[in-house]
Amino acid sequence: MSLITKFGFPGQYNSLLSRFRLSPAISSWQPRPLEHQELLLPTGIRTLNAFSSRKMSGYQGFRNPGARISETSVFMQNGTKISELPLVVKKVNDIFELYKWMDIKQSVPLDSDLQPTEKDKFILVFPDKISDDEKEIISGFNRCFNASSIFRLLETIPRTEVTPLVAAHALRKIIDLENSFELRNPGSTRETIRGTKRQTQTQDTFLRMAFMTMLLDIVCGSRQPKVILNGLSTVMRDQFPSDLATYKERLLEEVLLCVSEDIFSVTEVCKAINILSLFYEDRKKCLETADKLWFGIVDQHKQIKDADTVTAVFSTLPNLNKSRNIVKKVVEKKALDVWETMDTAHIIEIMRVSCEIKYDSVSQDLLKMISQWLALNVNKVIESEMLAIVYCFLQLDYMDDKLIKTMEKIIKVKGCQILEYDLVSTICNICTHFRIRSPVILEGASEFFLLNKAKLSLPQIYSIARVYGELDYHPQTGFKFWKELEYVIEEKFVQFRPIEVIDLIVSFLYIEKYPLNFTNKLFNPYFLERLHSQQEPEVFQSRQKLKLYDAGMTLECRGYNGPFLPKDRSYTNLNNDQRVLKMTTALFEPLGEIVGDFSRIGYNIALSSLPLHLNYIVDMMIYPTRAAALLRFGIRTENSSNIAVLLNLPEDYDRTGLHLLGNQNLRIRHLKNMGFRVITLRYTKLDKLMGNQDKLKDYLKTNYSRVVDKNKKK
Repeated sequence: MSLITKFGFPGQYNSLLSRFRLSPAISSWQPRPLEHQELLLPTGIRTLNAFSSRKMSGYQGFRNPGARISETSVFMQNGTKISELPLVVKKVNDIFELYKWMDIKQSVPLDSDLQPTEKDKFILVFPDKISDDEKEIISGFNRCFNASSIFRLLETIPRTEVTPLVAAHALRKIIDLENSFELRNPGSTRETIRGTKRQTQTQDTFLRMAFMTMLLDIVCGSRQPKVILNGLSTVMRDQFPSDLATYKERLLEEVLLCVSEDIFSVTEVCKAINILSLFYEDRKKCLETADKLWFGIVDQHKQIKDADTVTAVFSTLPNLNKSRNIVKKVVEKKALDVWETMDTAHIIEIMRVSCEIKYDSVSQDLLKMISQWLALNVNKVIESEMLAIVYCFLQLDYMDDKLIKTMEKIIKVKGCQILEYDLVSTICNICTHFRIRSPVILEGASEFFLLNKAKLSLPQIYSIARVYGELDYHPQTGFKFWKELEYVIEEKFVQFRPIEVIDLIVSFLYIEKYPLNFTNKLFNPYFLERLHSQQEPEVFQSRQKLKLYDAGMTLECRGYNGPFLPKDRSYTNLNNDQRVLKMTTALFEPLGEIVGDFSRIGYNIALSSLPLHLNYIVDMMIYPTRAAALLRFGIRTENSSNIAVLLNLPEDYDRTGLHLLGNQNLRIRHLKNMGFRVITLRYTKLDKLMGNQDKLKDYLKTNYSRVVDKNKKK
């Protein structure tokens, strides 16, 4: 916890007092009473001993001589990140008002003329209920059919009866009617030096300027947040001419002033930020303006104590720029305190915002909390809401065991009765992305597919069909499932994108389901033309997987008449994982000592007569003799004396680390079909043993001896 002085910044007391004596109009941080200071900033966020008292340089607003605020900056530290944030500063013209904020006793007589008057202390508070007179005036405004009729009605109403509520409603009605007229009659208005003049009328615009000035003065002078926010959102929709743009800035100034005086609650500050995010046509200027209100949230962080307020603060994060991290840390901490009181709407809004700002890392504790909430409330969440939540988890790249159990419960309880088909396909996408090899989910998805295959869209079919091959899982529905899936893909073959078709066909190859019926369709000039009409990255991926399919079918399927693709004649640079390359270099010496001859060890070996694909590049090769190390081995050679060493990375296994994924099983199977003896080593195990060479050699020797002894028994 970091405490700050009554001025908000350490060490500024004397410098500010000296400044007070020099000028009657002084700019300073607006102090808070001591009881509001002690927990001004939450843990982890502290104010540095630095302060910039410069005014707004280059800023186009607040140029009127009577402006009541200016701008400073403050350096804030959030963990290891330090940011310079804008800060609104009120100009103080009354020294006794400053003394009151500072809790300094006044030495002047109580009857002095310098004492603040009752008028200065008075703040107009908008009544909770609308009066009958206000209802009657507002009804009159609602009966008006154009802006000029509202102006004529205002002429008949005494100034004292135009309350802030009436003024705000009149302002909104005027702008709504003018915008509606412009929509129906485009180009019927034009700018003049005195305002907006209609080409179809000769009415002088001075009347509009006068009434707009009066209405905005009433709204700004109300000091009532609801009225000011209403006026702010109304003004945002009006295309003010250049000479009336100062009114727009006047409302903005009033908002900043009220926020600096704690007149706005946290929820109202959030509404103001969301309005200001659309206040200007320039998005960058909107973010700069909204950033000025961050202190209205942080300074009142004790008010953030319910789910609605937490959600309101979360909704402001996309509309903040420099101050986003500070506000995010505050609201994430508060969300962890009130998560039990949240309902589904709160969770969905938090997840939506988290996805929108995904380039700013979201707290893992927050996502863990949402996962826990979902596990407790899974029976209360409807299917469409569940879809939104799990999809957001996928976008945020987050998964934990509780979330997996929640998805298993959904599939197990509802199963084929699920009406939101995208929910099943999204869960399958999650299983593919996070390598979740859950029998409950995969069996349920296969039964769901068999029941609803005719109603599924192409993306839904693609998501459900490929998960089994990717995770190397054979569903219990067996022959029936593959038969129906083959029929659906064949029927809709032309509708799939080429890269999707190839992904599906290769995923079937992973689990030894050989789609011979699709061979003629894949190696068809029409399909190949479609393939090369894709984006360049997709073309490369499609060609690589098509090569894998052609080589795999040649190795494993007797009825395949290939290969159909020509051999690679040019060298292609493949992005092999750098972890594997470094590990093979580190294993060269200990493995050479075990074999007894360093010249018999090779690494990063591309097999001959096969496509240049990562599946056909052996991480390390142990040759039978030194002379054999000079030869190339591949699909058409005798390979039984060679030992292929493969390093399996963590992502080559499922989430539990117990099962290899489909592509790695295919890789091992192809090497064995070509006659190679295969040793598989876990990268994580090797990495741990790197610090102990004796244990590393024992691990390598055990795996090497197992393969050699097995070959001797044969």
